Amino acid sequence: MRFFELTNILAASSGRELPPETVITAITADSRQAGPGTVFVALKGACCDGHDYMEEAVGRGCLAVVAEARPSIDLGVPCFKVADTHLALGRLACALYGYPAAAMKLIALTGTNGKTTTSWLLEGILKQAGYRPGVIGTVNYRYMRPDATEVVRPAPLTTPDPLQLQALLREMADEGVSHVVIEASSHALAQDRLAGIDFDVAVFTNLTRDHLDYHRDMEDYFAAKKKLFTCNMKPLAAAVIVTDTGEAEGYGRRLAGEVELETVLEVGFDKKCQVRADDLRQGIDGMAWSLIIDKEQYPVRSSLTGHHNVLNMLAAAGAAHALSISGETIATGLLAVGQVPGRLERVTLPGLDGNRCPAVFVDYAHTPDGLANVLATMKSMTSGRLICVFGCGGDRDAGKRASMGRIAAKMSDLVILTSDNPRTEDPEAILAQAAAGVRDGGKVERSLAEMFAGDKAQNGFCIIADRARAIRQACALARPEDVVLIAGKGHEQYQILGRKKIFFDDRMQAKNGLAAWTVRHLVAATGGRCIHGAGQPVRMLGAISTDTRTMQPGDVFLALKGDNFDGHAFVDQAVAGGAGALIVADEVQLEESLPPVIRVEDTLRALGDLAGYRRRLFGDEVTVIGLTGSSGKTTLKEMTAAICSRFYETGEPAPRAVLKTQGNFNNLIGLPLTLLRLGAEHRIAILEMGMNQPGEIARLTEIAAPDIGCINNIQEAHLQGLGTIEGVAAAKGELFQGMDRDGILVVNYDDPLVVRQARRHKGRGIGYAVTPAGRRRKPEVRVTRVTGLGEKGSRITLHVGGWKKRFLFPAPGEHNVANGAAAAAIAHAAGIDPECIVAGLAGFSTIDKRMECVRVPGGLRVVNDSYNANPSSMAAALKTMAGFSPGSRKIAALGDMLELGHGSGEAHRRIGRLAAELGYDLLAVTGEYRQDVVTGAREAGMAREQVMGFVDTVAMADWLYHLMISGRLGEDDWLLIKGSRGMRMERLLQELQNRFDPSRTGE
Repeated sequence: MRFFELTNILAASSGRELPPETVITAITADSRQAGPGTVFVALKGACCDGHDYMEEAVGRGCLAVVAEARPSIDLGVPCFKVADTHLALGRLACALYGYPAAAMKLIALTGTNGKTTTSWLLEGILKQAGYRPGVIGTVNYRYMRPDATEVVRPAPLTTPDPLQLQALLREMADEGVSHVVIEASSHALAQDRLAGIDFDVAVFTNLTRDHLDYHRDMEDYFAAKKKLFTCNMKPLAAAVIVTDTGEAEGYGRRLAGEVELETVLEVGFDKKCQVRADDLRQGIDGMAWSLIIDKEQYPVRSSLTGHHNVLNMLAAAGAAHALSISGETIATGLLAVGQVPGRLERVTLPGLDGNRCPAVFVDYAHTPDGLANVLATMKSMTSGRLICVFGCGGDRDAGKRASMGRIAAKMSDLVILTSDNPRTEDPEAILAQAAAGVRDGGKVERSLAEMFAGDKAQNGFCIIADRARAIRQACALARPEDVVLIAGKGHEQYQILGRKKIFFDDRMQAKNGLAAWTVRHLVAATGGRCIHGAGQPVRMLGAISTDTRTMQPGDVFLALKGDNFDGHAFVDQAVAGGAGALIVADEVQLEESLPPVIRVEDTLRALGDLAGYRRRLFGDEVTVIGLTGSSGKTTLKEMTAAICSRFYETGEPAPRAVLKTQGNFNNLIGLPLTLLRLGAEHRIAILEMGMNQPGEIARLTEIAAPDIGCINNIQEAHLQGLGTIEGVAAAKGELFQGMDRDGILVVNYDDPLVVRQARRHKGRGIGYAVTPAGRRRKPEVRVTRVTGLGEKGSRITLHVGGWKKRFLFPAPGEHNVANGAAAAAIAHAAGIDPECIVAGLAGFSTIDKRMECVRVPGGLRVVNDSYNANPSSMAAALKTMAGFSPGSRKIAALGDMLELGHGSGEAHRRIGRLAAELGYDLLAVTGEYRQDVVTGAREAGMAREQVMGFVDTVAMADWLYHLMISGRLGEDDWLLIKGSRGMRMERLLQELQNRFDPSRTGE
């Protein structure tokens, strides 16, 4: 855009001139974004006036200013005076982006309710007709690229500001979009955000009370909507107006009579309408009706329901008809549209049969008319009770709060009042205004227990200000024959408290409510019997707890029995702590004051069954990954989690989408406790599976039902319980053998034992390899050109199919390169793109006690790899640190490798020999097999004074401390600490730190 174009568009003098060909690079209404080549447009807003910031914009280097009044001082740049800067901004934005709308058909939708649903429906019809539509609206901004990939952008405003709007239109036009559907809000129309755009079709859905905090009154609100039809239409444009919406004022009919366009299509149920509906049949799962266009009839079926949604479909059909799309195509396109986000959207759980839970719907209804429409629809389809959960927004039209309360009271059986977006208002004050309307509607305030007391339940209302708790309670306590409507926020994924926006999603909370523990769920999950409290009022319970020390009031206490403990001894303590229910295997003394008691045969099995039940509830909405192997599985889990977290990360403060094993929670108690934390917010669960005996991984696999399974290696570990390496392989292979046929095996082609286990499963496999031998098997994921960089990691090339990229992988050691390849293969199996895989691996940081690099106060650098050890992982750690910092001294402080059976002595001698062969300067060992390590090291050439055996880590720390303070070990040297978990070798690091900082003693 050039200066002479600016002058022509504004048709105003500037007082100063610039060369006509001066290039304008940007236009802004924000003085902070002004700069060289920029034109600043001063807008008057509700909170501030851009005219106050003209000097700032000029100071930042803008080349011209557009304002409604000339500044009192000479700004030194051209200043154009116009009557309306909002109008000017819209027209300038069109020109800046080259008038992109001219290349596409444009359809505008306006009205109080129904715009978003109508946009979704019209989009479906346009796609059915073979077009490529784009949509700009409340839920998001979206369009389809020529390669059929969908582009979706967040929608901060229903109708964006002119600059963002024109940029979007330019992007869509350049990508070949044929039609654009734009939701036109009354704010956008009043502020001329659509200036310079003329539409081919404009649709009016309805007009009911809303936004009277912005518009003076309903007449002013109507005038804003009407502006679309008088100021933004092409000469041969068509108006589509829903005329029989039931509005007392008849705004649709009034608009149809006032619009001066060549084509005005009235739509509705009335026989006078050119596009109308007839023979409506509907139920909770959808509806069927006849679409009549110019006396031609077309059968329509839809999963949507409700009289108001028929009107939305008619509005979309009318717009399509105005665009010369056939009736057959319109009917087929309407059928293709499933649920519209947040518009009577049915919330279900994949693993919960509809006969066992209430029908739950989330809707955006936030006006009296909108709430009445959806409640009327739901009431006609409810065999049980209709439960309405709603609130009213703060800093918005306060006059509608009592009205919405009255509507909810009269049309629902139960009302739960809660917060919506209170913004800067007092939430309690908002609730009080709505509650007054509920009381006027005839409802009595009651407790939850009174409203959900089984056969004695009473209708009424209650107030639960916490929206999450209100939704979860309604969904958890409602009976299968009930219907729950959660109104007000619909698709929104935030809640505004004060001036802070937090993540919040009604649909997630509803799912968590449906999955919340109740006695009914506990019995279904465990197959147990409720021996006490079955007749008590239904109650939403808390988490499953096996420890009274951490149990919270309302939790379910499960009495585990072990070799050295029995949870049944703590039942009284659990009851005193407020347990909501008990799960026991032994007899307990039943008293009236006890919470519900469920009796099972085996509480350990019941714990696994509860976790498996929860996993099945969420079904395919979460991808479960099962990991096992002899060493490195925790690091592999963390690498996989790093990739997945990056893939699912969001700009909003959303809950973490990745659930993963914490600590050593990888056994028959730990894995279920991890899986019991699964919630609707999770998209992926990464579960470690450990074992000591055959059959354990089979049971863990049964519980977790993994979609993806990986055995990263099979090595000499747990030989005491498994006998031989073949026994280890068989036990680890239980993961693959227990997976469904449609599960994906991630197979280490570098490990023949893993490959052999995979061959016994007929499901799909994704192989990975790092070695030449493994790559000869032609794995889908492979790593080549590994260049070791010592403590900095390795530079590697990752291949995923035909794609490849070279990057710095920061985890040191060849064994970690193998872990990285495994993580990449797992992520690939989960559908994560290669660029994201690389980003996750490149950003990985070592974790606690796994090749963790630290420096002790005395200066010595330490590799803390003390979490666990077997012969393979011990050798890998020794080899890795041997490559660190050429010229530095290397010391290995090693503890026993446990559970190796009869071969323990020889395995430890091999480690001693390896340390000597790798050139370690000093070797310190402790444990039962320390002499074997010493013997192996001396046999391989280490001098007597280089190899020291110690009775414990305290003595070892004393020796190292004296080497450090005497200067024999310095800040350039490295110490490796490693041993099996039972050796607790991390205590050596703690002892060294304590010697330099005595205040740490006791930590």
